[in-house]
Formats: sequence, C-alpha cells, structure tokens
Amino acid sequence: MRAICFIQETKEADLTMRQQQLVCRRALRKLLWRCEAELFAQAGTEQASLALRPGMTELLKMAALGRVDVLVVVDAGHLYCSRAELDCLLTTLLQYGVHTFGARDGSWIEPGGRRWMTLPGYDGEAFA
Repeated sequence: MRAICFIQETKEADLTMRQQQLVCRRALRKLLWRCEAELFAQAGTEQASLALRPGMTELLKMAALGRVDVLVVVDAGHLYCSRAELDCLLTTLLQYGVHTFGARDGSWIEPGGRRWMTLPGYDGEAFA
C-alpha cells in the first residue's frame, strides 16, 4: 500500500506533531506500507475548512493521480473538523480509491471500514 500521512498541529493537542508522526510511522512500519509523503498543518490552521488547510490540496492531487492508496492519520479526532467535513473528505478520497486509516486504534475511518488486529507491541510503545 502506498500511504500518505497527514499531521495536524493544534495549540492544545494531546500529541505534538512529532508524536503524531511517530504514531503514523509505527503503524506504517508494522503494516509494511510505504510512505509516499507526510503532510503537515501548523497550529491555527485547524480553524480553517479542512479542504483549505496546508497539505490537503497536495493530498487530493496525489489521490486524483492515483499515487496513493491510503491516508493515514492518528485518528479522526486529530483532523479537528466537523463530522460533515470528515464525511466529505472520506467520500472524496473513496471516489479516488483512497481509504483512510486511523493509526492509533488500527481501524479504517470510513463508514463500514473494518478494524485491523491489534498491532504487536503497539499499545505499549512510548512516544518519544
């Protein structure tokens, strides 16, 4: 699988950008998925519409060109958007054949997505 990671920084997040990046990288490594790109949105951008945040244009362009199979995020909550915006993103990505994976709990975020088995050693790892 060809993956792209999206990391959203916020001022009051439970995880730093680096910690989110590590969560996503660990999941990719354990699932043997190749990371094509990592996209970052700085604090303050979470107030903007999801479609207007840094990295989203690049994500959609890569999806439209068929260069990615899966979007990896820590979990849906770390996108910091409304349910309607999340549903719109998921629908758009699915039209391009791109699925969305939550690295923290090991499950597909889109409706009807299946949950993966617990990744070995995943829950016990510390974020450095």
